Amino acid sequence: MTSWYDRSGPGADVFVSSRVRVARNLASLPFDSKLKAEDARTLCDRVLAIFAGKEGYRTLRMDNLSRAEAMSLCERHYISREFATKKGPRALVIHEASGLSVMVCEEDHLRIQALATGLSAQECFRAAYETETLIGEAMEFAFDEKLGYLTHCPTNLGTAMRVSVMLFLPALTASGEISGLIPSLGQMGLTVRGMGGEGTEATGYLYQISNQVTLGISEEESLKKVTEAVRRIAKLERARREQMDEGARLRLEDRAGRAEGIFRYAHSLSSSEFLKLWSDLRLGVSVMEKTDLDVAVLDKMLFEAMPYTVSLALPKATEHLPEEVRRDLARAQAVRSILRSADSNPTKGK
Repeated sequence: MTSWYDRSGPGADVFVSSRVRVARNLASLPFDSKLKAEDARTLCDRVLAIFAGKEGYRTLRMDNLSRAEAMSLCERHYISREFATKKGPRALVIHEASGLSVMVCEEDHLRIQALATGLSAQECFRAAYETETLIGEAMEFAFDEKLGYLTHCPTNLGTAMRVSVMLFLPALTASGEISGLIPSLGQMGLTVRGMGGEGTEATGYLYQISNQVTLGISEEESLKKVTEAVRRIAKLERARREQMDEGARLRLEDRAGRAEGIFRYAHSLSSSEFLKLWSDLRLGVSVMEKTDLDVAVLDKMLFEAMPYTVSLALPKATEHLPEEVRRDLARAQAVRSILRSADSNPTKGK
């Protein structure tokens, strides 16, 4: 099945993905913490009915999913970790090819989000608000002239919109400059998180930069602020890469080559080993002028090799082994499969 991360986006050497998320609550219902189960089920029914039968959309009752299935959706950024682990009636609308999803009964009644590869915040904005408009035609959202859209958490009041861009910043991490950038971004009303979003640290040189402020600022201003900030950071990252001397480039090429070799032939990969090798190979592909791999292939690999996602494809032949061992075997198999597919479709994702 085609997913939003199957193709390369603009500026992919630094920009991994973009996301716009919009929170909405219905004027006729109390916030989630006071929402009765029967009202939550009715809300789920109403939202799912809007998308039922629309081409490419899947409608899911979260109670019908296993923990691994729910967490795999989280790893691929369709839903939040809180939504994946929450109890009670809740539902999901998802269009995997375009990266659209609607979480029903998360912290707010509705969390509408759009994902895309590369620096594509503007495209995500349009997609998210087209979906918001579609739902808004059938439901009245809670809105106040002074406070804007009313949300469960006061920090989301106003536009209730979060713009996030995930960047790959190995050069700034290695130089230590990223630690100096984080406070300055905070002064601009922006925040830095890891790949997993709020409460996570950066792994694999991956950082999410998003707006903190939603009240007293328009959607367009938030988009502009985040986009301009990440473009400046990308410029600095690329400059540091360009400053590498020949020796450093040769060492990088060697590390990337070793990583690719392991990925092509390893039969077991732990999560930590995978992330280290993936970071080496992605940096090599981003910097080296000659390579047979596209970063879109590596970014697909990143999402498909996450623990819960690989656990959904554990072969029966390994049932006698501990689950962690089985995951490591399945991860290596997934990586080899993605590389073989890239070899047979060399233009895919470019």
